[in-house]
Amino acid sequence: MSHITDKLINYERDDAGENGSFLLPLFLALLAVMSALFIGEMLFGKNSLEVYLALEKDQKILEKKINDLKNQNAALQKEYFELKNIMPSKEDE
Repeated sequence: MSHITDKLINYERDDAGENGSFLLPLFLALLAVMSALFIGEMLFGKNSLEVYLALEKDQKILEKKINDLKNQNAALQKEYFELKNIMPSKEDE
């Protein structure tokens, strides 16, 4: 009979150990899901890397347009002042 009692005691100890051991995989699974959601949000969310790269590209395009407009403005100002010097002013008449 002590053989059966020993088996029951060992079974209860094993069973108690198994109850605590399911928390670790559950915690690890939850950690993996939360990490995946965080990384997904960082890559594809409103403040994501994709949005950042698109804004960086837009910034380069706008800076190029600004430089082109500055050059165009300088050329037009030069042409304006050349024309202004060619034409006699009303005071000179």
